[in-house]
Amino acid sequence: LGDCPICCLPLAPSIDEKASPMMACCSKIICNGCNVADQIRQLKEAQVRKCPYCRHQLPKSQEEAAQIRMKRVEVNDPVAIWRLGVRCRQEGDYESAFQHYKKAAELGNADAHYNLSCVYRDGEGVEKDKKKEVYHLEEAAIAGHTFARHNL
Repeated sequence: LGDCPICCLPLAPSIDEKASPMMACCSKIICNGCNVADQIRQLKEAQVRKCPYCRHQLPKSQEEAAQIRMKRVEVNDPVAIWRLGVRCRQEGDYESAFQHYKKAAELGNADAHYNLSCVYRDGEGVEKDKKKEVYHLEEAAIAGHTFARHNL
């Protein structure tokens, strides 16, 4: 996942959005510490909740957040596409997850390359393929993905 764009500390290695939530407005993944610190600051100053990174007003509902995320997917935001693939995989829709990972990887997302390597390793929605697994691990590792480097 890389580092938090605010504090530059490593993000929690989890696909749980509560550990490192993705902001719908800018597709930045913020560490939980920065997110909570910003919430406390905004409550103390009686401010409207805004994104800690880009300062856009946060969506008022889950439906509004989903619409904003889909707009980011439509404009080929690789992080939003990768995260949509993660959601599809969690729901058991492996074919859609594979398509989203593939698209995000083509756009240069290291996490998508790593997830593709896992898909090829486990055969989720595709046939197991060791060569493709290693290829995507290498691509993710070159882009700085620590788990990919470890798995190689």
